[in-house]
Amino acid sequence: MIEIYLLEQLAAFAKCGTLSKAAEELLISQPALSRSMKKLEDELGVKLFVRENKKISLNETGKLAAALARSQVDQNREMINRIVEFDRSLRSIHIGACAPQPMAELMPILQDYFGDMTISSELVYGGKLLKGLKTGVYHLAILREAIEDKELFVQRYLSESLYICVPEDHRLAACESVKFTDLKGERFLLYQHIGFWMSVCEEYMKDTTFLIQPDRDTFADLVANTGYPAFASDRILAEDYRMEGRVFVPIDEEKARYTFYIACRSEDRKKYAAFFNSVRSEVISK
Repeated sequence: MIEIYLLEQLAAFAKCGTLSKAAEELLISQPALSRSMKKLEDELGVKLFVRENKKISLNETGKLAAALARSQVDQNREMINRIVEFDRSLRSIHIGACAPQPMAELMPILQDYFGDMTISSELVYGGKLLKGLKTGVYHLAILREAIEDKELFVQRYLSESLYICVPEDHRLAACESVKFTDLKGERFLLYQHIGFWMSVCEEYMKDTTFLIQPDRDTFADLVANTGYPAFASDRILAEDYRMEGRVFVPIDEEKARYTFYIACRSEDRKKYAAFFNSVRSEVISK
């Protein structure tokens, strides 16, 4: 049986083209790599390299061996990843969410159903979120659109609409609603960790200046003690959130309103059936 490290080193050599570059990538010495390649030839009983002028290159057999070695290395890595992920799934549940508020509201239900497990989450969206869900990096995901994909089970969760939060004497404070264009020229405080809402701000409010704050406490302090506008949402206001001296005005734009969905892999639907039923009940009750 050929040891996997020999196959990894052969694949690295084929990729890099020289012993020195391959050794550098593998973090081993060039003589050590050279000995490994000679050992691999001995174990296979065939020649894999053309050796001339103190340089070596793959012969035709070596090229085939390198291609098969890469395939075997990839399969070995996939096997390890799946075993580790399965073990992790028995003791923890990891959620990828495209926005913070839907995740915050989901947490109590998660704790009810998975309280004996380690629950972790992270803000991520777009292709990375879907790929993570399909490959098992995330056991559950909060999406901003209903994805039609036979590999996924997707259920409607809740909707969120964006508001502006401005001082009572601000020029927009008396408005029943505002458009993105109404924010042109304004300087808005913006918390950095808002998931996909950041892309909404960047794409649809290009003429608005954002004072981005990475620390939540600093952001909250600036909102409370300066005259800069900020953002809020109907989900936050539904929790009876109020701020003295501030007025909340809805943004009347299609791209300021999103319906969120909870998803899992189709193969895990039965595993999370009770959880999804609970989420559905919560949505109906609201």
